[in-house]
Amino acid sequence: MTHGKFETSPKMGKEDRFFGDRSVVLSKNQLEYVKRNARLGQLYFSDIGFYPNAKNHFRQRKKGIEEHILIYCVDGFGTIDVNNQVFSISPNSFFVIPAELPHSYWSSSQSPWSIYWLHFGGKRSSAFEDCFGKINALPHSSDSRTEDRIRLFNEILTVLEAGFINENIEYGNLCLNGLLASFFYVNTYRAAKGVQSSDPVDRAIFFMADQLKETLTIRDIASHVNLSESHLSKLFRNKTGASPLDYFIKLKMQEAIRLLTNQSMNVKEVAFLLGYKDPFYFSRLFTQHIGENPKSFLKTTRK
Repeated sequence: MTHGKFETSPKMGKEDRFFGDRSVVLSKNQLEYVKRNARLGQLYFSDIGFYPNAKNHFRQRKKGIEEHILIYCVDGFGTIDVNNQVFSISPNSFFVIPAELPHSYWSSSQSPWSIYWLHFGGKRSSAFEDCFGKINALPHSSDSRTEDRIRLFNEILTVLEAGFINENIEYGNLCLNGLLASFFYVNTYRAAKGVQSSDPVDRAIFFMADQLKETLTIRDIASHVNLSESHLSKLFRNKTGASPLDYFIKLKMQEAIRLLTNQSMNVKEVAFLLGYKDPFYFSRLFTQHIGENPKSFLKTTRK
């Protein structure tokens, strides 16, 4: 059954091979080495990877697994079912499936997710359980440090892809501490950087993310990053595949999903909060981008 880009039942298909994917799985012997290692045994990972545009991605484990599973959605949409509780995940959010619980998860067939993921365990892992079993939003801002987090994911993958020598395994697992801190201590993680990106497209996106309550023009955005409208539009489309204003609407609709899902607000209130004086126009935009009207989405989500 489908509700826009979120689906209450999975589309069966290939599980874990996608163009551009990366993944590393420690063998039984390597994992035993990690668990016995005094530096690593309290907090470690067993599997880590990246699945881009993961169409038909589906996984089901009726008895769960020994480790917790972190799913970090950077694009598209998907559904996570943990012990018969269903959650919809969207870009810039993450979810941790607790160890030993029955679960399944799958990508939207209309807008397949791109996810970074890892399985992690150890005695220290349970200290973060207040973030488990729920959608955790990581909204864009001028200091969101999304690229830094993704860079750390890729660094761990690159080190292990170079070979499973003990030093590489230890380095990757020690990096796990910083990676998890970027999820579980978001405010501190963002404050620690203190420097905005110099890339004009990133700066434009951060600016738009900070102005979701406003009605921006392409001139407003270009002026903020000191570029001509045509130059910014070209750079923006080359990097994101969308125009700045289309991307701004996408950010607004992502925020609309968050507000409708996580707060006690009706459709009209959300529309006004996001700068739309005409709630019917907002509803048309929402339907166009999400695949169903906001009232239907709100009813489905709260049910």
